[in-house]
Amino acid sequence: MGRWEKIVYWVKVNVGCIKLIYSTVVAAMSVWWMWNLPFQVIQILFSLLLFKYFALSVGGTALLYGQNVMVFIISGLMINTYLDTALNDWYQHLSSLYRGKFATGGVMLSMRDYLYLAGVSPLTYLFAKTSWSFIMATTLFFSYFLLGIFIFGFNIPSNIDIWSILVLLVLGIIACSGLGLISASMYWIASTYKGVEPIRFFIRLLVPLVAGVYIPREVLPGELVLIGDLIPHTYVIDGVRRALFSGASLATLGWNVTVLSIQALILIPAGIVMLKYSLELERARGTIY
Repeated sequence: MGRWEKIVYWVKVNVGCIKLIYSTVVAAMSVWWMWNLPFQVIQILFSLLLFKYFALSVGGTALLYGQNVMVFIISGLMINTYLDTALNDWYQHLSSLYRGKFATGGVMLSMRDYLYLAGVSPLTYLFAKTSWSFIMATTLFFSYFLLGIFIFGFNIPSNIDIWSILVLLVLGIIACSGLGLISASMYWIASTYKGVEPIRFFIRLLVPLVAGVYIPREVLPGELVLIGDLIPHTYVIDGVRRALFSGASLATLGWNVTVLSIQALILIPAGIVMLKYSLELERARGTIY
């Protein structure tokens, strides 16, 4: 088999794997759509009602970004669905490579071993699983959006800048994916399969407080504001809100775009290099657990 034939064969095998993973997930999701999704929407609704009445109980009627408190919170949660997926799911799916089991011919293999025997790159598996997670994040995104419009007074102004919103979301997803890849690399570099992975743990712990998801950053002490300035979530959430509620253009949001671009250019290469190194460690150790 020549070099070109090998490349074509590799592409066919890996694309076939992505299609197989998608079809398997879609088949399983038929049950999820019927039973879980309605309950998840109900859970989101009651969580938002809890926020609403808590805000009213403490006199929360101030306008934030020109919107009421509930619109402020809903928009933060809505935007963070994509960012949290980018941060969290790379590690989750890498873990499933080794903890997930596949039985064939009376032999129990990890998903990683099965993919190795099938000639499929583990990166293909990670891409397929994580890209599907973003499809599900889109479902949650629009669940928040529709509940906000029909129940909580989420009014979209006529001067909304769609292009700015898309650019900020894409840059934010890329930057947070860099953090997610670095987090996933800790699986073997720091042996975090033994317990909690600290990078994503602390970022997910801090984001609701310091990135402006639930409360305006103007009320935070300087130390927490500084921490928020270091993570991509802050610039995405602020920029998308300004584009969504006041029609801010990319030129107006230049600082947000610049910081996110720099973070993406640093974090994505760092995450890829560290993840490859982590997978090399796994092969070198031949770890069994």
